[in-house]
Amino acid sequence: MQITIKETTIQKLASDGKVNEGTERVDLKQVSITFPKIPQDLAEFRSIDRKGDNGRFVTMALLICAYKNWTLDNEDLCAEMMKELMNSPTAGNSYSNFTRSFVKERMMQNNKWKFIADAYFDGAAPNNGYTPSVPLTITLREYPYLPQTSTYYGKELKVDRIVSDFKGADSERSIQVYEDPTDGKWYIWSDSFGSLLADIKTSL
Repeated sequence: MQITIKETTIQKLASDGKVNEGTERVDLKQVSITFPKIPQDLAEFRSIDRKGDNGRFVTMALLICAYKNWTLDNEDLCAEMMKELMNSPTAGNSYSNFTRSFVKERMMQNNKWKFIADAYFDGAAPNNGYTPSVPLTITLREYPYLPQTSTYYGKELKVDRIVSDFKGADSERSIQVYEDPTDGKWYIWSDSFGSLLADIKTSL
């Protein structure tokens, strides 16, 4: 599947790590990823490139697409897509039964499966029932002062945080991702996938 990526630079207030409040304006990369449609099978999902600098943003966008594919009648497709994003050459089989159960619990809560993924697409807001604009686009940005290196399963990996400033909450939502040196792809770090499934606004 061919996606379109548009890069821009934005400025945000960011803490320098020494003060409680953000006081410094920093330039951050922002990426808008447009999908011709939601990937509906593993072949389409796997065809989307997660290598290179933009792969960190694409990984988070694909997690949102995986959540979009979770339904009451079929948890399996979301599970298989999440495995693609979590089971890396370095970490092995990070996707577990706990992962599946956690996702199901959050999706079932308040029928969240009906709208939680849509909330992260451009144009979606509480006052329009989280209806995304067309074409389907997800806009994400990097986090200040990252990436950092961390030891994961005995390897030094580059770990980054990718952020959504979506309209479903008063604060940003983010996940952590890392670049696996074995295949050059970006993967979801640990259990950070869960942060996108927290409760969101039901009205403005």
